[in-house]
Amino acid sequence: MSGYKILGFIGDGIGAEIVPEAVKVLNAAADAYGFDVEHLGPYPCGAHYWVSHQMMRGWPEEVTSELFYEADGIYKGPTGLPDLVGRLPGPYLPVNMRLDLDLYANVRPCRLRPGVESVLRGREPGDIDFIVLRENTEHMYVGIGGFLRRGGERELAIDNYVQTRKGCERIIRLGFEMARSGAYKGRPGAPADGKRRLTCSCKWGLCKGDDLFKDIYDGMTGEYPDVEPDSTWIDSWSYYALMRPGFYDVVVMPNQYGDIMSDMSGAVQGSLGLAGSINAGERHCFAEATHGSAPDIAGRGVSNPTSMILSVGMMLNWLGEKRKDQRLMDAWRGIDRAVDAVLAARKVRTPDLGGSSSTEQFGSAVAKAVKAA
Repeated sequence: MSGYKILGFIGDGIGAEIVPEAVKVLNAAADAYGFDVEHLGPYPCGAHYWVSHQMMRGWPEEVTSELFYEADGIYKGPTGLPDLVGRLPGPYLPVNMRLDLDLYANVRPCRLRPGVESVLRGREPGDIDFIVLRENTEHMYVGIGGFLRRGGERELAIDNYVQTRKGCERIIRLGFEMARSGAYKGRPGAPADGKRRLTCSCKWGLCKGDDLFKDIYDGMTGEYPDVEPDSTWIDSWSYYALMRPGFYDVVVMPNQYGDIMSDMSGAVQGSLGLAGSINAGERHCFAEATHGSAPDIAGRGVSNPTSMILSVGMMLNWLGEKRKDQRLMDAWRGIDRAVDAVLAARKVRTPDLGGSSSTEQFGSAVAKAVKAA
């Protein structure tokens, strides 16, 4: 093949600054690890694009729906603008391809990295290294619901939360497999005791869908005797994750819970700007930065591109596993190590980490570290 087809989107706000740095690192990894990339884009997309195109298109016409299916991997910068929240329909976002591409797993590592201080007192690099594994297609975000209007006012709002056996089984099974393999982590097992552990966190006993989630989890534990089972209510986990983060290895949750708790985990590791993320299924993978479009700092060249860089690296690892291409898996590890090396050196740091370096300077430093590995 001529190369892996990677489809990219820029997004809104700081997307125009962080996406080019991720592309720079991707190209450095391709050179260093000997694989070819055929770049498709990155194309403009997002709320601004939708509004400026008469609310008819979320991205350029040449990006057909077929292209999403043909691409080996996809990445996207942050999308959305605060003054347009709730006023735009779903189709302006490529991320709405989650259902069409069946991207059922959102994988968000939480690791305290060298040279970064956690908000938790006394925690050192290596003390925090867990993954929030979020089911990505069900629960509160299925879009089944609506409003009752009387006299022109919204009188009643309904959201229906949905869990299916298929949806629960596949995300929980992936959780066990990830705990077993240590994928996307600094090392396998929980930092506190080294045990491979899968924690199930939801609200069983009160919510019927969560009862199904927990029952399926309990029924699957016997298939993985090498992975220690652990369960806690989601509200309790929000407490324990702060009090004893080193106990956790992989934590699997329904959709809405994972959306909220993975953002909290970003704070635990020092910044959402440090958190990588992929939306993955059996056939497709969509990498995206975990944070928002930050229009308040857009255009200043001070945003942290780490989340976007790590997300693209995670996409390479997913693709390497699916295609059995060790080069891509090695490239992910190389990118991960390069980010650690730059952060540990404390010489090139963006303002959110207490430094004065630009977005471009940080991206260039990571790319250089990838090539030097």
